[in-house]
Amino acid sequence: MKFGLRTPSLKKRIAARTSWKRVVRHSLGLKAPRGMGLLTNPKKALYNRVYSRTTVGVDRLLKVPKTRKNSSSRNANDDLRPGIEISNTGNIIRSSSKALTVTSKNFVELRNQVTDIYNKRMELNKELRSAKIKFYALTAAHLLSFPLIVGFFNKKIAVMRTDQQKLVKKIEELVLETYVKLTFADKSQLEKSWLNCIDAFDELMKSKKIWDLTYAESVDKAKARTIAQTATKRTLINGDDKKVVDFIKSDLPSLYLANSNGPDLFFFPTFLLLYKGNQEFGIFDLKEIKAVMKLTGYVEEEKVPGDTEVIQHTWKKTNKDGSRDRRFKGNYQIPIVKYGDLTLTSEAGLEESFMFSNFDAFTEFAKTFEHHIALLVRIK
Repeated sequence: MKFGLRTPSLKKRIAARTSWKRVVRHSLGLKAPRGMGLLTNPKKALYNRVYSRTTVGVDRLLKVPKTRKNSSSRNANDDLRPGIEISNTGNIIRSSSKALTVTSKNFVELRNQVTDIYNKRMELNKELRSAKIKFYALTAAHLLSFPLIVGFFNKKIAVMRTDQQKLVKKIEELVLETYVKLTFADKSQLEKSWLNCIDAFDELMKSKKIWDLTYAESVDKAKARTIAQTATKRTLINGDDKKVVDFIKSDLPSLYLANSNGPDLFFFPTFLLLYKGNQEFGIFDLKEIKAVMKLTGYVEEEKVPGDTEVIQHTWKKTNKDGSRDRRFKGNYQIPIVKYGDLTLTSEAGLEESFMFSNFDAFTEFAKTFEHHIALLVRIK
Protein backbone atom coordinates (compact mmCIF):
# COMPACT_ATOMS: atom_id res chain seq x y z
CA MET A 1 0.00 0.00 0.00
CA LYS A 2 1.35 3.41 -0.99
CA PHE A 3 1.68 6.30 1.48
CA GLY A 4 2.43 9.96 0.85
CA LEU A 5 2.61 11.78 -2.49
CA ARG A 6 1.06 10.15 -5.55
CA THR A 7 3.23 9.83 -8.65
CA PRO A 8 1.85 12.23 -11.29
CA SER A 9 1.24 10.78 -14.77
CA LEU A 10 0.31 13.01 -17.72
CA LYS A 11 -0.47 9.95 -19.87
CA LYS A 12 -3.06 8.63 -17.40
CA ARG A 13 -4.61 12.09 -17.03
CA ILE A 14 -5.15 12.40 -20.80
CA ALA A 15 -6.40 8.82 -21.08
CA ALA A 16 -8.96 9.34 -18.33
CA ARG A 17 -10.33 12.48 -19.95
CA THR A 18 -10.48 11.09 -23.49
CA SER A 19 -11.91 7.67 -22.68
CA TRP A 20 -14.94 6.90 -24.86
CA LYS A 21 -16.31 4.65 -22.11
CA ARG A 22 -16.39 7.58 -19.72
CA VAL A 23 -18.16 9.77 -22.28
CA VAL A 24 -20.83 7.10 -22.85
CA ARG A 25 -21.42 6.54 -19.14
CA HIS A 26 -21.80 10.25 -18.35
CA SER A 27 -23.86 11.25 -21.39
CA LEU A 28 -26.31 8.35 -21.12
CA GLY A 29 -26.52 8.45 -17.34
CA LEU A 30 -25.22 4.88 -17.00
CA LYS A 31 -22.72 5.71 -14.29
CA ALA A 32 -23.32 3.69 -11.15
CA PRO A 33 -24.43 5.67 -8.09
CA ARG A 34 -21.82 6.64 -5.53
CA GLY A 35 -21.04 3.74 -3.17
CA MET A 36 -22.10 0.97 -5.58
CA GLY A 37 -18.47 -0.07 -6.10
CA LEU A 38 -18.64 -2.21 -2.96
CA LEU A 39 -21.15 -4.41 -4.79
CA THR A 40 -19.65 -4.43 -8.29
CA ASN A 41 -15.97 -4.79 -7.32
CA PRO A 42 -15.45 -4.93 -3.53
CA LYS A 43 -11.69 -5.50 -3.65
CA LYS A 44 -11.01 -2.49 -5.87
CA ALA A 45 -13.48 -0.31 -3.97
CA LEU A 46 -11.78 -1.00 -0.63
CA TYR A 47 -8.34 -0.43 -2.16
CA ASN A 48 -9.41 2.91 -3.64
CA ARG A 49 -10.95 4.00 -0.35
CA VAL A 50 -7.75 3.31 1.59
CA TYR A 51 -5.57 4.74 -1.20
CA SER A 52 -7.47 8.03 -1.25
CA ARG A 53 -6.91 8.43 2.50
CA THR A 54 -3.24 7.48 2.65
CA THR A 55 -1.99 9.45 -0.35
CA VAL A 56 -2.28 12.98 -1.64
CA GLY A 57 -2.11 14.32 -5.20
CA VAL A 58 0.03 17.16 -6.51
CA ASP A 59 -3.08 19.13 -7.49
CA ARG A 60 -4.26 19.26 -3.92
CA LEU A 61 -0.96 20.64 -2.70
CA LEU A 62 -0.97 23.39 -5.34
CA LYS A 63 -4.65 24.24 -4.97
CA VAL A 64 -5.44 27.56 -3.26
CA PRO A 65 -8.00 27.02 -0.47
CA LYS A 66 -11.28 28.88 -0.86
CA THR A 67 -12.07 31.55 1.67
CA ARG A 68 -15.11 30.74 3.75
CA LYS A 69 -17.99 33.13 3.74
CA ASN A 70 -18.72 34.72 7.05
CA SER A 71 -21.83 33.69 8.93
CA SER A 72 -23.55 37.03 8.43
CA SER A 73 -23.53 36.71 4.65
CA ARG A 74 -24.88 33.17 4.86
CA ASN A 75 -27.68 34.18 7.18
CA ALA A 76 -28.64 37.08 4.96
CA ASN A 77 -29.31 34.71 2.07
CA ASP A 78 -31.04 31.91 3.97
CA ASP A 79 -34.53 33.10 3.03
CA LEU A 80 -33.80 33.94 -0.59
CA ARG A 81 -35.98 32.21 -3.15
CA PRO A 82 -34.85 31.77 -6.75
CA GLY A 83 -36.96 33.67 -9.24
CA ILE A 84 -36.51 34.16 -12.97
CA GLU A 85 -36.24 37.81 -13.90
CA ILE A 86 -35.94 39.39 -17.34
CA SER A 87 -32.57 40.94 -16.53
CA ASN A 88 -29.88 40.48 -13.92
CA THR A 89 -29.70 42.90 -11.03
CA GLY A 90 -27.17 43.65 -8.36
CA ASN A 91 -27.96 43.47 -4.68
CA ILE A 92 -31.10 45.55 -4.10
CA ILE A 93 -32.86 46.27 -0.83
CA ARG A 94 -36.30 47.48 -1.77
CA SER A 95 -37.46 50.03 0.78
CA SER A 96 -38.73 53.60 0.48
CA SER A 97 -38.01 54.70 4.05
CA LYS A 98 -35.63 57.40 2.80
CA ALA A 99 -38.33 58.76 0.51
CA LEU A 100 -40.53 59.80 3.44
CA THR A 101 -38.89 63.21 3.59
CA VAL A 102 -39.24 63.84 -0.15
CA THR A 103 -42.09 65.64 -1.85
CA SER A 104 -42.68 66.45 -5.52
CA LYS A 105 -42.50 70.16 -6.32
CA ASN A 106 -46.15 70.26 -7.37
CA PHE A 107 -47.26 69.03 -3.95
CA VAL A 108 -45.16 71.06 -1.52
CA GLU A 109 -48.18 73.09 -0.43
CA LEU A 110 -50.21 69.93 0.07
CA ARG A 111 -47.45 68.44 2.20
CA ASN A 112 -47.42 71.56 4.38
CA GLN A 113 -51.18 71.34 4.82
CA VAL A 114 -51.03 67.64 5.64
CA THR A 115 -48.24 68.20 8.17
CA ASP A 116 -50.13 71.07 9.80
CA ILE A 117 -53.36 69.07 10.07
CA TYR A 118 -51.47 66.05 11.38
CA ASN A 119 -49.85 68.13 14.13
CA LYS A 120 -53.20 69.62 15.11
CA ARG A 121 -54.77 66.16 15.32
CA MET A 122 -51.89 64.94 17.47
CA GLU A 123 -52.42 67.83 19.90
CA LEU A 124 -56.16 67.19 19.98
CA ASN A 125 -55.64 63.48 20.57
CA LYS A 126 -53.31 64.30 23.44
CA GLU A 127 -55.97 66.57 24.97
CA LEU A 128 -58.57 63.88 24.36
CA ARG A 129 -56.57 61.28 26.26
CA SER A 130 -56.16 63.62 29.23
CA ALA A 131 -59.86 64.50 29.18
CA LYS A 132 -60.86 60.83 29.11
CA ILE A 133 -58.58 59.99 32.03
CA LYS A 134 -60.15 62.79 34.07
CA PHE A 135 -63.64 61.65 33.03
CA TYR A 136 -62.94 58.06 34.12
CA ALA A 137 -61.59 59.33 37.46
CA LEU A 138 -64.70 61.45 38.05
CA THR A 139 -66.91 58.50 37.09
CA ALA A 140 -65.16 56.30 39.66
CA ALA A 141 -65.45 59.01 42.31
CA HIS A 142 -69.14 59.49 41.48
CA LEU A 143 -69.88 55.78 41.88
CA LEU A 144 -67.92 55.51 45.12
CA SER A 145 -69.72 58.51 46.61
CA PHE A 146 -73.04 56.65 46.92
CA PRO A 147 -71.86 53.85 49.24
CA LEU A 148 -70.38 56.60 51.41
CA ILE A 149 -73.75 58.47 51.41
CA VAL A 150 -71.93 61.58 50.11
CA GLY A 151 -73.39 61.21 46.64
CA PHE A 152 -76.95 61.60 47.89
CA PHE A 153 -76.27 65.07 49.30
CA ASN A 154 -73.35 66.50 47.30
CA LYS A 155 -74.09 66.76 43.56
CA LYS A 156 -70.84 68.56 42.71
CA ILE A 157 -69.05 65.41 41.52
CA ALA A 158 -71.98 64.49 39.28
CA VAL A 159 -71.98 67.96 37.70
CA MET A 160 -68.21 67.85 37.14
CA ARG A 161 -68.54 64.41 35.55
CA THR A 162 -71.27 65.64 33.19
CA ASP A 163 -69.20 68.68 32.17
CA GLN A 164 -66.16 66.48 31.57
CA GLN A 165 -68.22 64.11 29.43
CA LYS A 166 -69.34 67.06 27.28
CA LEU A 167 -65.71 68.16 26.93
CA VAL A 168 -64.65 64.68 25.76
CA LYS A 169 -67.41 64.65 23.18
CA LYS A 170 -66.46 68.13 21.96
CA ILE A 171 -62.79 67.19 21.52
CA GLU A 172 -63.78 64.02 19.66
CA GLU A 173 -65.84 66.12 17.27
CA LEU A 174 -62.90 68.49 16.76
CA VAL A 175 -60.63 65.54 15.91
CA LEU A 176 -63.11 64.30 13.31
CA GLU A 177 -63.44 67.79 11.83
CA THR A 178 -59.66 68.28 11.54
CA TYR A 179 -58.66 66.96 8.13
CA VAL A 180 -57.42 67.96 4.70
CA LYS A 181 -60.19 68.00 2.14
CA LEU A 182 -59.21 67.12 -1.41
CA THR A 183 -61.36 68.02 -4.39
CA PHE A 184 -59.89 67.00 -7.71
CA ALA A 185 -60.26 69.20 -10.77
CA ASP A 186 -61.44 67.82 -14.14
CA LYS A 187 -63.51 65.37 -12.19
CA SER A 188 -65.58 64.33 -15.20
CA GLN A 189 -62.56 62.74 -16.93
CA LEU A 190 -60.54 61.92 -13.85
CA GLU A 191 -63.36 60.26 -11.96
CA LYS A 192 -64.17 57.72 -14.66
CA SER A 193 -60.52 56.82 -15.17
CA TRP A 194 -59.80 56.54 -11.46
CA LEU A 195 -62.91 54.49 -10.71
CA ASN A 196 -61.80 52.04 -13.40
CA CYS A 197 -58.48 51.80 -11.55
CA ILE A 198 -60.35 51.20 -8.29
CA ASP A 199 -62.37 48.34 -9.79
CA ALA A 200 -59.31 46.72 -11.36
CA PHE A 201 -57.29 47.16 -8.16
CA ASP A 202 -60.02 45.56 -6.04
CA GLU A 203 -59.92 42.50 -8.29
CA LEU A 204 -56.13 42.45 -8.14
CA MET A 205 -56.15 42.48 -4.34
CA LYS A 206 -58.28 39.33 -4.41
CA SER A 207 -55.22 37.42 -5.63
CA LYS A 208 -54.54 34.25 -3.67
CA LYS A 209 -51.03 35.46 -2.89
CA ILE A 210 -49.53 38.96 -2.82
CA TRP A 211 -45.89 39.47 -1.91
CA ASP A 212 -43.78 42.46 -1.04
CA LEU A 213 -40.36 41.87 -2.60
CA THR A 214 -37.95 43.23 -0.02
CA TYR A 215 -34.58 42.01 -1.27
CA ALA A 216 -33.06 40.81 -4.53
CA GLU A 217 -29.63 39.74 -5.70
CA SER A 218 -28.18 38.26 -8.85
CA VAL A 219 -27.46 34.53 -8.84
CA ASP A 220 -24.36 32.70 -10.01
CA LYS A 221 -26.26 30.16 -12.08
CA ALA A 222 -23.28 27.83 -12.55
CA LYS A 223 -22.52 27.73 -8.84
CA ALA A 224 -26.14 27.43 -7.70
CA ARG A 225 -26.95 24.93 -10.48
CA THR A 226 -30.16 26.77 -11.36
CA ILE A 227 -31.70 28.59 -14.31
CA ALA A 228 -32.87 31.44 -12.06
CA GLN A 229 -31.14 34.75 -12.69
CA THR A 230 -32.26 36.53 -9.53
CA ALA A 231 -32.88 35.36 -5.97
CA THR A 232 -35.51 37.27 -4.04
CA LYS A 233 -36.75 37.57 -0.49
CA ARG A 234 -40.49 38.08 -0.32
CA THR A 235 -43.04 38.72 2.40
CA LEU A 236 -46.73 37.87 2.16
CA ILE A 237 -49.11 40.79 2.61
CA ASN A 238 -52.83 40.69 3.26
CA GLY A 239 -54.88 41.90 0.31
CA ASP A 240 -58.01 42.19 2.46
CA ASP A 241 -56.63 45.09 4.50
CA LYS A 242 -58.47 48.33 3.75
CA LYS A 243 -56.73 51.27 5.38
CA VAL A 244 -57.32 54.96 4.83
CA VAL A 245 -55.53 58.09 5.96
CA ASP A 246 -58.02 59.40 8.50
CA PHE A 247 -56.86 63.02 8.27
CA ILE A 248 -57.24 63.20 4.48
CA LYS A 249 -60.72 63.15 2.95
CA SER A 250 -61.07 63.02 -0.79
CA ASP A 251 -64.03 63.21 -3.13
CA LEU A 252 -62.48 60.20 -4.92
CA PRO A 253 -61.38 57.06 -3.04
CA SER A 254 -57.76 56.02 -2.59
CA LEU A 255 -55.92 52.74 -3.20
CA TYR A 256 -54.05 51.10 -0.34
CA LEU A 257 -51.05 48.80 -0.68
CA ALA A 258 -49.39 47.49 2.48
CA ASN A 259 -45.61 47.57 2.76
CA SER A 260 -43.80 45.10 5.00
CA ASN A 261 -40.50 46.96 5.35
CA GLY A 262 -41.36 50.62 5.02
CA PRO A 263 -44.16 53.16 4.70
CA ASP A 264 -47.52 52.03 3.36
CA LEU A 265 -48.61 53.25 -0.07
CA PHE A 266 -51.80 55.29 -0.53
CA PHE A 267 -52.62 56.08 -4.15
CA PHE A 268 -54.79 59.13 -4.82
CA PRO A 269 -55.93 60.18 -8.32
CA THR A 270 -52.96 62.52 -8.86
CA PHE A 271 -50.34 61.58 -6.25
CA LEU A 272 -48.89 58.81 -4.12
CA LEU A 273 -48.68 59.24 -0.35
CA LEU A 274 -46.14 57.28 1.70
CA TYR A 275 -47.23 57.10 5.32
CA LYS A 276 -46.45 54.77 8.21
CA GLY A 277 -48.24 56.29 11.19
CA ASN A 278 -45.70 58.94 12.12
CA GLN A 279 -45.14 62.60 11.32
CA GLU A 280 -43.08 61.92 8.21
CA PHE A 281 -44.75 61.82 4.82
CA GLY A 282 -43.64 61.32 1.27
CA ILE A 283 -45.80 62.73 -1.53
CA PHE A 284 -45.03 61.92 -5.16
CA ASP A 285 -46.66 63.13 -8.34
CA LEU A 286 -47.94 60.05 -10.17
CA LYS A 287 -46.50 61.44 -13.40
CA GLU A 288 -43.00 61.38 -11.86
CA ILE A 289 -43.21 57.75 -10.77
CA LYS A 290 -41.84 55.05 -13.05
CA ALA A 291 -44.22 52.11 -12.80
CA VAL A 292 -42.92 48.94 -14.46
CA MET A 293 -45.56 46.22 -14.73
CA LYS A 294 -44.39 43.00 -16.33
CA LEU A 295 -44.75 39.23 -16.47
CA THR A 296 -42.38 37.31 -14.23
CA GLY A 297 -41.71 33.60 -14.48
CA TYR A 298 -41.02 32.50 -10.92
CA VAL A 299 -39.41 29.25 -9.79
CA GLU A 300 -41.99 28.41 -7.14
CA GLU A 301 -40.77 26.03 -4.44
CA GLU A 302 -43.77 26.66 -2.21
CA LYS A 303 -47.40 25.72 -2.86
CA VAL A 304 -48.57 27.04 -6.22
CA PRO A 305 -51.51 29.48 -5.79
CA GLY A 306 -54.76 28.38 -7.40
CA ASP A 307 -55.19 31.52 -9.50
CA THR A 308 -51.89 31.33 -11.36
CA GLU A 309 -50.64 29.30 -14.32
CA VAL A 310 -47.71 26.90 -14.53
CA ILE A 311 -45.85 27.78 -17.72
CA GLN A 312 -43.10 25.14 -17.53
CA HIS A 313 -40.96 23.07 -15.15
CA THR A 314 -37.33 23.08 -14.18
CA TRP A 315 -35.14 21.00 -11.87
CA LYS A 316 -33.85 21.80 -8.42
CA LYS A 317 -30.34 21.36 -9.81
CA THR A 318 -29.80 22.01 -13.51
CA ASN A 319 -27.05 22.01 -16.10
CA LYS A 320 -26.18 25.16 -18.03
CA ASP A 321 -28.71 24.29 -20.72
CA GLY A 322 -31.49 23.85 -18.16
CA SER A 323 -31.53 20.06 -18.31
CA ARG A 324 -31.52 17.86 -15.22
CA ASP A 325 -28.20 17.55 -13.42
CA ARG A 326 -27.96 13.80 -12.88
CA ARG A 327 -25.12 14.08 -10.37
CA PHE A 328 -27.52 15.06 -7.59
CA LYS A 329 -29.53 12.32 -5.95
CA GLY A 330 -33.20 13.12 -5.43
CA ASN A 331 -33.14 15.97 -7.94
CA TYR A 332 -36.79 16.93 -8.33
CA GLN A 333 -38.85 19.09 -10.67
CA ILE A 334 -40.03 22.58 -9.71
CA PRO A 335 -42.82 24.50 -11.48
CA ILE A 336 -42.22 27.88 -13.07
CA VAL A 337 -45.37 29.94 -12.61
CA LYS A 338 -46.66 33.16 -14.12
CA TYR A 339 -46.83 36.12 -11.72
CA GLY A 340 -47.36 39.83 -12.19
CA ASP A 341 -44.51 42.08 -11.07
CA LEU A 342 -45.11 45.73 -10.13
CA THR A 343 -42.06 47.91 -9.51
CA LEU A 344 -42.39 51.56 -8.49
CA THR A 345 -39.32 53.79 -8.61
CA SER A 346 -38.50 57.47 -8.73
CA GLU A 347 -35.41 59.64 -8.78
CA ALA A 348 -36.29 60.85 -5.29
CA GLY A 349 -35.75 57.45 -3.67
CA LEU A 350 -38.98 55.53 -4.16
CA GLU A 351 -38.12 51.83 -4.54
CA GLU A 352 -40.90 49.30 -4.05
CA SER A 353 -41.70 46.02 -5.74
CA PHE A 354 -44.70 43.72 -5.39
CA MET A 355 -45.70 40.41 -6.93
CA PHE A 356 -49.24 39.14 -7.57
CA SER A 357 -50.32 35.57 -8.26
CA ASN A 358 -53.34 36.49 -10.42
CA PHE A 359 -51.72 37.58 -13.66
CA ASP A 360 -55.02 38.21 -15.48
CA ALA A 361 -56.17 40.68 -12.83
CA PHE A 362 -52.69 42.20 -12.82
CA THR A 363 -52.83 42.74 -16.59
CA GLU A 364 -56.20 44.48 -16.33
CA PHE A 365 -54.96 46.78 -13.57
CA ALA A 366 -51.82 47.57 -15.55
CA LYS A 367 -53.93 48.69 -18.52
CA THR A 368 -56.21 50.92 -16.45
CA PHE A 369 -53.36 52.43 -14.43
CA GLU A 370 -51.28 53.21 -17.52
CA HIS A 371 -54.35 54.79 -19.14
CA HIS A 372 -54.87 56.92 -16.03
CA ILE A 373 -51.25 58.13 -16.03
CA ALA A 374 -51.57 59.02 -19.72
CA LEU A 375 -54.70 61.02 -18.88
CA LEU A 376 -52.85 62.94 -16.15
CA VAL A 377 -50.10 63.82 -18.61
CA ARG A 378 -52.66 65.15 -21.08
CA ILE A 379 -54.67 67.28 -18.67
CA LYS A 380 -51.63 68.42 -16.62
